[in-house]
Amino acid sequence: MILNIRAERLKMKHTFGSILPQTAALLTLVLTLGLAYGNEYYSANAWNWWYVMLLPGMLCVLCCLGIKREKKMHYCNLLSLPVSTESCLMAKIVCYAMGLCTANLIIAAGTFAAGRLWGSDIPLMNGFAAAILLCICYLWEIPLFLWLGARFGTFISLFSCMVLSAVGVGLLADSDLWWLFPAAIPVRLMCPVLGIMPNGLLVSPDSPLRDAGIILPGILICLIWFVFMTYVSIRRLIPAFYGAYGTGIT
Repeated sequence: MILNIRAERLKMKHTFGSILPQTAALLTLVLTLGLAYGNEYYSANAWNWWYVMLLPGMLCVLCCLGIKREKKMHYCNLLSLPVSTESCLMAKIVCYAMGLCTANLIIAAGTFAAGRLWGSDIPLMNGFAAAILLCICYLWEIPLFLWLGARFGTFISLFSCMVLSAVGVGLLADSDLWWLFPAAIPVRLMCPVLGIMPNGLLVSPDSPLRDAGIILPGILICLIWFVFMTYVSIRRLIPAFYGAYGTGIT
């Protein structure tokens, strides 16, 4: 598996996908300067923009770019290797998860630095705890977007990403049904960790949204979704690979 991961990272070298996580995170920090420069709410705005819109979009584009490269070659570079196709797909998931972690850590470091300059209500440990939680809670989207990118292309994948975010943030994140929809879970967990509501406003000290008891259930639900989506996506992708390769398997 380690060799597969190294091979996947080598394939990403000198491509836009290799710098996309860092670029998206830095772009978020820079764009937030336009609205909250020198403001104590800079960190809250940057975090809210990140996990509500830019993080899911970055992850979707990253997965679609990776699978599009294989699709152009009719997946022959995966199927002709002397290793299982499942291992190749798992290596892709691990590589994109590493990109997800890198982007979240950049956001955590950037908002901490801005907080030191302008004053912020988000402590250092809360920021890095949020980064770790976002890494865990968005893992399930990686196999989903790999399958959507292979099956329908980038446009449909991005549209699905926007729908997931809109439903999760706009309808369920601050309701009692947050746990039913995986896209709402990371947004809801940021309420007790960062003290930020789904709409970007700060959570009041006496709000029930500050209940930290939802963190562990939220993590477990997201991990279950990740295992489920990984299993389903791989089971759906591999027959499609062989069909595109011309072996007659559908």
